Amino acid sequence: MSRGFAVFVFWLVGFGIGFAGYLSLPGIAEWFTISMPKFVNQAVIGALIAGMIGSAVSTFTVVTWANRAS
Repeated sequence: MSRGFAVFVFWLVGFGIGFAGYLSLPGIAEWFTISMPKFVNQAVIGALIAGMIGSAVSTFTVVTWANRAS
């Protein structure tokens, strides 16, 4: 796999996860708002969710790609 294609695949996976996350964020954020104290803003909750999911997906994707059999 060429380097350019690998970067494109990582971008495509990240875009797909971000798109799906954006569509599901209102329901998840509402659940966190109910279950957490009121001092945490909904925007902060959304940013935390997006950051955790984005970092987990990108880390998993890069580690899987780096450990693939050539």
